[in-house]
Amino acid sequence: MDQTIIIDSGTLSAEIVTAGAAIRALRLAGFDHSLVVGVGDLAHYETGNRDYFGATVGRFANRIGGGQLTIDGALHQLACNDPPNHLHGGPDGFSTRLWSVEARHRDRVTLSYVSEDGEAGYPGRLSCRATFFVSPEGELSITYEAETDRATVVNLSSHLYFNLDGSEDVGDHLLQVFADDYLPIDEGTLPDGRILTVEGGGFDFRAPRKLRDAPALLDHNYCLAGDRSATLRPAAILTGPETGLSMTLQTSEPGLQVYDGSKLDGSFADLAGRPIRARAAAALEPQVWPDAPNRPDFPQALLRPGEHYRHFSRYRFTNPGRI
Repeated sequence: MDQTIIIDSGTLSAEIVTAGAAIRALRLAGFDHSLVVGVGDLAHYETGNRDYFGATVGRFANRIGGGQLTIDGALHQLACNDPPNHLHGGPDGFSTRLWSVEARHRDRVTLSYVSEDGEAGYPGRLSCRATFFVSPEGELSITYEAETDRATVVNLSSHLYFNLDGSEDVGDHLLQVFADDYLPIDEGTLPDGRILTVEGGGFDFRAPRKLRDAPALLDHNYCLAGDRSATLRPAAILTGPETGLSMTLQTSEPGLQVYDGSKLDGSFADLAGRPIRARAAAALEPQVWPDAPNRPDFPQALLRPGEHYRHFSRYRFTNPGRI
């Protein structure tokens, strides 16, 4: 049975939905609006959560070209739910699954899910945990962990859509991304294999820029590093111009998918009852680089028996004079 869980540090609170291990709302003391965009109709999360609002996505976040991956010489065909590619674990990915409550405290909750061998075409029985923690310092921490009984790929991420002002459009939000390179994409939004410098082009966010100043479609992976890390690295800073509120993201992951929300079409209403239209929020998704199983020169997501997968991301919210 689906549950809604509130965790609260006194400074920051989060509403967690066990369907899809999703964060439906995130509230900072002193502000009336949620800092992330969630769907007002709770039933939306139980019926598949189209557009992945706040959801945990996997077994492999982002796209895999042609829905194909090869592990130890064996070819595995996955569902192509974003034709011609596989996206966010397929039509029955982790964002559509009911997670179980493993542990619960006032300021944190751990959810678990077991993905059986062959689910969505992936090999291996994968045992997963997602821990959400809010701190008095105004920080949200998300930890993903997993083990497998057979070689597989694992790349979990939280598909949070941010709007720090509670406005109808995030075009004036300032974004800074700590990456010198990005992955250009083809017409199917799949990386074309090149790794390009951001210098001198519209994808350069090394200094803060308005989201609306990006190219017509911003749905690209920024290359933070060449591999996953046990330590946190800076990824991005997002600032709302109306509130002055900033979110600083650090992560263990080597990539950050930046999506400006331009494909949101108003089909769903937010917690305030407003249609969630194009650019109503921006998604920042820490991850292994998309299509990594088919790109040996990219950071890899392979997990073998006896190994432990761990993804850790921390989001800190600050506002001058208030926190």
